Amino acid sequence: MSTNLIRQLLTKAQTKYFVPLTMGLFIFVLLTVSCQTDQAQPPPDFQVVAEVDLSAQPYDAETVGEFTLGETAVARIFYTIPNIDTTNFDLSLIGPNDDSFVILHSEDFRTDEDGGGTWEQRLPAGDYRLVLTAPQTPGTLSVYWNYE
Repeated sequence: MSTNLIRQLLTKAQTKYFVPLTMGLFIFVLLTVSCQTDQAQPPPDFQVVAEVDLSAQPYDAETVGEFTLGETAVARIFYTIPNIDTTNFDLSLIGPNDDSFVILHSEDFRTDEDGGGTWEQRLPAGDYRLVLTAPQTPGTLSVYWNYE
């Protein structure tokens, strides 16, 4: 086999396998970055109910946000707490008749840059308060809500 023939075969093999593999890897990285970016963003139809600078002070069962449901509905909460490392964290919802719903409770709580989550519950009409208990720590808690 001549050297030129070997080069041609290698070039064809590289093109046949390397280009699709590279494109597949590029698409995987693009989708991964896209999904990670979306994790820290609220869905488009959610409204801000609280933005809390956790470094400003410790919070001991303090109201940090409020909203009202005009009728019984499924309330959805979306929260972000990126880069938190704290001894405890408690976010609750207090409703009419002092009904209490735990959104997030954790000891030795730690998150990465995409930290956050969602919560939903069918709730009766009324006024609701977001209540936070957390030590003073660097970071920001953002809470969004909607209902259906």
